[in-house]
Amino acid sequence: MKFFDYNSGFMRFSLLLSRLTLLNLIWLLCCIPLVTAGASTAAQYYSIKQLMNGDTAVFKNFRTGMKLYWKGATITWLILAVLSGIFSMAYYILTTADIPARAALLSVAALAFLTLLLTMLWVYPVMINFVGNLREIFFNAFIFTFMYAPLTLIAAAFYVAAGFLLIRFILTRGLVILFGQALVVYANLNLFDKAFQKYRKTDEAL
Repeated sequence: MKFFDYNSGFMRFSLLLSRLTLLNLIWLLCCIPLVTAGASTAAQYYSIKQLMNGDTAVFKNFRTGMKLYWKGATITWLILAVLSGIFSMAYYILTTADIPARAALLSVAALAFLTLLLTMLWVYPVMINFVGNLREIFFNAFIFTFMYAPLTLIAAAFYVAAGFLLIRFILTRGLVILFGQALVVYANLNLFDKAFQKYRKTDEAL
């Protein structure tokens, strides 16, 4: 049956999903020591980028990604953790203390934290696609966040949908845990690749 032919759409999708599932399980295991979550996430992005380019060596690419982005990704993760802690403390203080203009301050803090989260959607894709120090990576990610706002919102919607399926339904909860993160990363990298293409051409021309 053509349905089960190796080159059929069904089989290609099944192979892709099996590789994404394997990659997601490796990512989950490497995130257990929380300090390695940043490097593990960068390695996952790198592996999926390689997968998109036709390189299916999941273990090798994940290991390579860990080596390449260990330092920058770990610092990125620590920055996110610290800023998240600061925003959490600010939220607690603003909601429990009697502070003038509390509503305005809460709105500003919420907007700043939302900007951070949206920018983080671009940080790892920028890190694995372009060469630069952390300051340049964060700056470029921030610019991409607003320059390509529709793509940013679509990428965020993927994570919101995954979170909803994780919380709302028992059946989909298992599927999200099994391959949800990797599938979202795959979708987002394909989405962001449309924005990255012309900048890659500029780099090659230089």
